[in-house]
Amino acid sequence: MTIATKNDLFSRAGRRFRTVEIADLTFRIKSLSEAEKSRFERAVVNKKTGQVNIDARRRLIITMLVDDKGEPLLTLADMEALGELDGAVIAALFDACSDFAGFGDNEIEELEKNSETIAAVVSPTS
Repeated sequence: MTIATKNDLFSRAGRRFRTVEIADLTFRIKSLSEAEKSRFERAVVNKKTGQVNIDARRRLIITMLVDDKGEPLLTLADMEALGELDGAVIAALFDACSDFAGFGDNEIEELEKNSETIAAVVSPTS
């Protein structure tokens, strides 16, 4: 077994893609860099209340869905429209994105649970 070098580690900086079949449609999702994953985690937690924003799942889908050239398929302007789609389709897209991004099983759900505790601490009524 050869121990990885710094160069070996940084050679993994390239973007990965995965295609998934959901509801008879083929979608392409992109990997997230560590910086993108951290920005997503910060974006979904309300700084004042500590609660996870209700649109966290849709935000991850918007961040990761791309077209065949690797360009974003959606923008934040699509957030409301995504909320009106079949919940099973959105759940399947979210699961595919979450898995490919390297979020652990139920990690976003844990963020949501932890946000309730954080909210109790930062709440002006506590």
